Amino acid sequence: MRPRLYLIDGSGYIFRAYYAIRPLSTRSGVPTNAVVGFARMLGKLIREEHPNLLGIAFDTPVKTFRHALFPAYKANRDVPPEDLVPQFALVHELVEAMDIPVLKVEGYEAD
Repeated sequence: MRPRLYLIDGSGYIFRAYYAIRPLSTRSGVPTNAVVGFARMLGKLIREEHPNLLGIAFDTPVKTFRHALFPAYKANRDVPPEDLVPQFALVHELVEAMDIPVLKVEGYEAD
């Protein structure tokens, strides 16, 4: 069997997870629905596909080359929901704890 490489758009996974699962939070009120959904999607991929190599790409806050080509790129996109913002760091901690390589390149998006 040939080796399998999976590169995941981590930023896309976070948003999919956030909108797919009803609001959840810890006892202290920290929102966690995106973290739980991300972990479930990642776990399913690992269980079902058995990747030999796995990496997760995340967006950076820096504007991309697409903004230079088209200044109105994503101009109509809303900012992330307030309860999603603290979950980005939690997802990054999860990925780090799972020892999965992270790819981030300024000027490029995860997808």
